[in-house]
Amino acid sequence: MKALLNKEFKLCLHPATFIYLALVLMLLIPNYPYLVSCFFVCNAIFFCFQQARENGDAMYTAMLPVSKAQAVRARVWFVVIIQAIDLALMAGMCAFAIVSMPPTNAGGTDHGLSLLAFALVLFAIFNLIYLPSFYKTGYKAGTAFLKSAIGVWIWLVLCEGLMIASNAVAESGADIAFFRFIHENIDCMPKTEATWTVQAILFGAGLVIYVVCTLLAARLSIKRYEKVSVA
Repeated sequence: MKALLNKEFKLCLHPATFIYLALVLMLLIPNYPYLVSCFFVCNAIFFCFQQARENGDAMYTAMLPVSKAQAVRARVWFVVIIQAIDLALMAGMCAFAIVSMPPTNAGGTDHGLSLLAFALVLFAIFNLIYLPSFYKTGYKAGTAFLKSAIGVWIWLVLCEGLMIASNAVAESGADIAFFRFIHENIDCMPKTEATWTVQAILFGAGLVIYVVCTLLAARLSIKRYEKVSVA
């Protein structure tokens, strides 16, 4: 597995990945839907798959003394590592923003564990749709990305739209229990013990969803790729 991962990073990592990871700096833009930065990381992963396809990676890997299942697992780990790096960078940006930026983001989710939880679910959706779709043929990277992008953007719009709505309701002075709970516990920079607890639970749930969906995506991808003729 270590050798296959080494191959992935040396032969399949698209240079644009570093640019898209750097877009985590978008989290320092005031009043912005920060989950958009995660979509760019999904775009980077698509470019990596596309580059691997154009460079004949599937045929090259088929000539190595490894099974299709091992090849898929290595690629899934490759994807997970890129997403983990982005989440770590996001955590750093959130920590910086909590002490240096305005406490409210009118454009979407505030900096905090909630944002990381939503990002985890976004990546889970991408993995669950993109990976099995790609490995159904082993070469239709664009079609797989289009399908996953639809799922990702539905989640992104729902999350950021709900947070924007909670801000609007709070500013209007209306007292709606559902939106009050979101505004005071989820769509906010965590500073009280109660808020930290709620967001920690949300983050834990997001992490579980990510792990389960990614494992399922890997299993489906292996099952589908076993039926693909690489030659």
